[in-house]
Amino acid sequence: MQRNSMMKRVSSKNKKWKGIEKFNTLQKTICVIILLIFIILLFLNLYKISILEARDFKTNEYLKSWRIEEGASFTVAYTHSVQLCPVTETYVIKDGEIILTETYFESFGAGLPASTPYTFEMKNKGFRIYDINEVMNNLVYRTGAERANHELIYKYKSYKFLDFSKPRTGVEFKVNRVPLLAYILREGL
Repeated sequence: MQRNSMMKRVSSKNKKWKGIEKFNTLQKTICVIILLIFIILLFLNLYKISILEARDFKTNEYLKSWRIEEGASFTVAYTHSVQLCPVTETYVIKDGEIILTETYFESFGAGLPASTPYTFEMKNKGFRIYDINEVMNNLVYRTGAERANHELIYKYKSYKFLDFSKPRTGVEFKVNRVPLLAYILREGL
């Protein structure tokens, strides 16, 4: 009888320890998961990426951004307000700066170049000026209200200015380096 009661006590102690072991395993698993999440968030916060950022020129309010790499190019296309012809201006990112490389337009007139020191050619019923290579310290476009239809073209996608800014807003473009986590929180993956 003593032996049976002793076995029951040992058996009940083992059950208690097995429960504690399961609990400790669960705690360990949760701690590992929390630690992994912390490490991932820390990495995302420390790892910086280059972005092309659009801000309101007057208020400096953040409008939109695009992840961009060294050597990448983008184009701003719009309808000229006076001549009502399409204009494209192409830029490249070099050493963290925005550099105007070429422009294309279909007619001469107010606000469009009549002469240029850069390489020039007539192409597809229009005029192309290229090999410009001018650093754009203040790249600002004013969002059109009616006919300009400004759009940024990057990686074969078009982003209409009116989708991220109000009409007549001065939109300034700059290249910045930001933590990957900040970019993900603003723009998503």
